[in-house]
Amino acid sequence: MSEEKFKAAVQEGNLKKAVSMAQQIMKSLGCFHIAVIGKSGSGKSSFVNAFRGLRDDDKGAAEVGVVETTKEPTSYSYPDYPNVFLWDLPGIETPNFQSSELNLTVTYYQYDFFIIITATRFRDIHANLAQKIQEKRKKFFFVRSKVDQDLEAEMRKKFYCERTTLQQIREACQGHLQNARVNDTQVFLLSNWEPDKHDFPLLKKTLEEVIPHHATRQRLLMISNQTLQAKKTAMQKTTWKPATLSGGLAAIPLPGLSLVADIAIMVDCMRDYCKDFGLNSESLSALAHHIGKREKDLKAVIKSPLATEITTDLVLTLLSNAAGGGVKYLSFLGKSFIPVIGSLFSAQVSFGATMFMLDNFIRDLAEDTQRVLVKALGEEEKKSK
Repeated sequence: MSEEKFKAAVQEGNLKKAVSMAQQIMKSLGCFHIAVIGKSGSGKSSFVNAFRGLRDDDKGAAEVGVVETTKEPTSYSYPDYPNVFLWDLPGIETPNFQSSELNLTVTYYQYDFFIIITATRFRDIHANLAQKIQEKRKKFFFVRSKVDQDLEAEMRKKFYCERTTLQQIREACQGHLQNARVNDTQVFLLSNWEPDKHDFPLLKKTLEEVIPHHATRQRLLMISNQTLQAKKTAMQKTTWKPATLSGGLAAIPLPGLSLVADIAIMVDCMRDYCKDFGLNSESLSALAHHIGKREKDLKAVIKSPLATEITTDLVLTLLSNAAGGGVKYLSFLGKSFIPVIGSLFSAQVSFGATMFMLDNFIRDLAEDTQRVLVKALGEEEKKSK
């Protein structure tokens, strides 16, 4: 029912209501907890910080140090998803996390997913933890951190090859895990200091695929895109009406009448279309206030002209481009235009140019609305923490 309400709001051009419906759907999923676990000094806390786009000394970052700093399980918000949490757990084989507690951790903390991390080779303690996680029918990823240190050490060798070194590290990790009879042996190699290199981007992408909130968000965006495309097609079937009026006026032998009529018709139509899609100032302002962001942040993803930017000067330029078979918004946005009354369009050219212009404008509005929803959903989710 909520998805139907979301679809209806998108169809109506009520973007604030659509995002509100999406918020309710996302919250209904409950929370998703990801535990980051490994030995003390393996880079768990730095990994959590890097994953969240923070440096170790940034405000809100997980505490790190040369000695054990994580004394008890601590949760941190997952980027973009308010109901998803990364848990930094005390190091295994430390006074704060004994081996005997592994079973209790998996059972009573009710984590939904695990990231097992090590800065060296995977050992029996990691394999035992993986087996206990599998016994609870939960999933996990293995992360081999600090590969930058391994690469730096290998650089001193005469025949150094980064690709070969990384492959050797990966195979060694997988081999040890296989010997321990751990079924899932996917290993991500990364450096907490280089979150854009090695397997870090792949890990983020792969992890998102197991988060139900991500799948739900993608489904909602798919629904909005399908709804907008259907709306676009339906609206394009009506552009013959103003185009016919434009063409009829073009046949009247009065100097300048067709050009003036085309401009007036298109200004009104384009402004109405903006409102129909929810891309007018009032709608965008309401949406921005709802998600707690600036209106200009939403407008930044819009490529077509807004309702307030649609003037007779702008339409004259667009109509001239349309008559020539092309429309380029970037050629006029932010500039001033002086209307030039040229030769009259024929009825045929006036009809074709008007219909072509409006069809393209509707298409662009549908694409812009989808971009606004993508932006708003992401920003809205961060606000609802």
